[in-house]
Amino acid sequence: MDGKERSVERRGLLEVILAMAFAGSSVVVGKLLAARVPVFLSVELSLCAALLAILPAQVARRRELRLLGRRELGYMLLQALFGIVLFRAFTLYGLHFTSALSAGIITSAAPAIMAVLATTLMRERLGAGALAGLALSIGGLLAITLWGLDPGAGGGSLPGNLLVLAATVCEALLTIFRKRSGGRIGSVTNTTVLVAMSAALMLPFALWDLRGFALSQIDAVAWLSILYYGAVATVIAYVLWGHGALRIPAARTGIATAALPVTAVVLSALVLGEPLRPAHLAGGVTVIAGIIVSNL
Repeated sequence: MDGKERSVERRGLLEVILAMAFAGSSVVVGKLLAARVPVFLSVELSLCAALLAILPAQVARRRELRLLGRRELGYMLLQALFGIVLFRAFTLYGLHFTSALSAGIITSAAPAIMAVLATTLMRERLGAGALAGLALSIGGLLAITLWGLDPGAGGGSLPGNLLVLAATVCEALLTIFRKRSGGRIGSVTNTTVLVAMSAALMLPFALWDLRGFALSQIDAVAWLSILYYGAVATVIAYVLWGHGALRIPAARTGIATAALPVTAVVLSALVLGEPLRPAHLAGGVTVIAGIIVSNL
C-alpha cells in the first residue's frame, strides 16, 4: 500500500470512528425517547427529521439517482431494513428494559461480529495489525463488560440485553450490505435513499402507534431528541459512515465500531448519571489503542 492509499484509508477510518461516536450518542438519546414516545412513532419522526435535513444536499446530487439499478436498490433495501429499521426498533425496545450503560456495553460485540462477517461473507483476510487491533479492542470491551458493571445497580434484563445484541448484529450487516452494493453513488445519495426507504417501511407501524398516542403528548425534551436523532445521529453519522466504510476493509470497519460503545458508556454517565467505574475508563483507553494499532 503506497502513501496515498494509506492516507485515504486513514481518512476513511476517521470518518467511520466519528460516525460510530454519533451512533453511540444515539443510545443515550434513545433512552430519553423510549420513556416518552412509542418506539415506532419515535423512529418514524426521527426519519422524517433526517429526510428534511438531508434533502437540500440531495437536490444538488439528484442525477446520482439514475445510477441506481436493481442490484443497488436491493442492497439498499437490506441496508434500510437491517441497519435503520430493525436496528432502531431493537435498540429502543431494548432500552425499555435495560439501561443505556448496559446497552452501550452490549454493543461491544460489534467488532467481533463485524470481523466474523467480513471473513465469512466477504472472505477478507485479517492481517497482523488488524488482528492485534481487534484483540486490543475486544480485550478492552471485555474489561468493560466483565468488571465495569455495579452488581447493585442492576445490569438490565435479559430480554432488553438480547434485543440490543440483535440490534448490534443488524448494525454489522449494514456495513456488509453497503460494501456489497458497489459504491456507485455517493454517501449523501445513499443516506437519502436509505432514510426514505426506512421511513416508508416504518410508516404503517408508526400509524398504529398513533392510535393510542397523541402528538401533543410529546414534550420539548422528546422533540429535541427526535431532531438530534434525525439530523445528527442519522444524517451526519450515516453520511460519514457511508463515505468512510467504502475506503477501509470491513474487518477494520468493525474495529472502528468500538467507538460506539465507548461513546455510549461515557455519555450514559455524563448525561443520564449512570455510574461510570474505573474499568469503563481503562477499557475505553484499550479500545482506542486497538483502533490506532489496527491502522499502523
